[in-house]
Amino acid sequence: MANLDGPVTVLYVIGNGRSGSTLLDVVLGNHPLIESTGERVHLTRTGWVSRRATEAADERKRRVPLCSCGGRIDVLYAGEDEVCPFWKRVREEWELRAGAGDIERYPGLQETFERHRRWPRLLRERRNPSPEFRAYARLTRALFKAIRAASGKPVIVDSSKSPPCAFPLALVPGIDLRAIHLVRDVRGVISSRRKAFKKNVLAGIEWDHEPHPVWHSAWWSSLRWSAINLEAEMVCRWLGPGRATRLRYEDFLSDPEGSLRRVGSLAGLDLSGLARAVASGEAMRVGHDVGGNRLRMSGSVRLRPEAGSWEGSLSPAERRLALRLAGPLMRRYGYAGRGAGERPARA
Repeated sequence: MANLDGPVTVLYVIGNGRSGSTLLDVVLGNHPLIESTGERVHLTRTGWVSRRATEAADERKRRVPLCSCGGRIDVLYAGEDEVCPFWKRVREEWELRAGAGDIERYPGLQETFERHRRWPRLLRERRNPSPEFRAYARLTRALFKAIRAASGKPVIVDSSKSPPCAFPLALVPGIDLRAIHLVRDVRGVISSRRKAFKKNVLAGIEWDHEPHPVWHSAWWSSLRWSAINLEAEMVCRWLGPGRATRLRYEDFLSDPEGSLRRVGSLAGLDLSGLARAVASGEAMRVGHDVGGNRLRMSGSVRLRPEAGSWEGSLSPAERRLALRLAGPLMRRYGYAGRGAGERPARA
């Protein structure tokens, strides 16, 4: 029987977007002791706490209140036949632990502590927590305990990715944070940002995705990739040995068994059965994910080794620009010098 007492183990997928975090989240959620939540940071931006509380969130960050199961997340406003039963249970458990009045404050506290511009304050909070941060910590701890209680599973996956969302979690007493630093070849990220999608909420596309211009895609994606991965490295170093691992998206696709062994070691779980199922091509069921890419609305997913391919989509000039801007980290992660059709070197 799962141990649901003590600190909550949270596997946090940290890194840049377009790196396969939704796929990894879904796969891990198929283990009987792991609950995947998707991008937990967006949960309170859906009207889940209340529509009034959601007004505290940046308007550009608000999300459609739809769980990957198809149920409504804004449980106070949905009928019994529309609501997601899982997130309804989580909210009830959270209220019991934190109080209905207090949870109304949470979206505002997230805006205070889970944004890139808050790094200076977060570093101060590490040394001398303020009353405001203590309130954030109490509500965050209660939220993850509510997810654990509602799911009956001792390990929670949060694939929010953002380093400044991970850092305050690491400061919360009662949360045992473990980080999976997920990286992808920046050239694959550039290629991914070229794709255009029309808004289709039921398909997991919450707004129109226009393709980035060629020059902007390569330049902006390379700089952002470097900055966010450096932040992720900082968080992982601060967590210390045994509490973080780096995983390449390409390795996860080509060697899921080896990759999941490493994640299992990090989480303290035996993932060998899950690894064999993934490697054999078995479909992975999507659970109750919030946020993430369109895969989360597909019902089930399978690993496709060719999914990470970017060769043929970038010009020689774009490849040179990516190497010039992101070369140091690409070399560190084993990507620099990779030619068409080659796998990245093993770390």
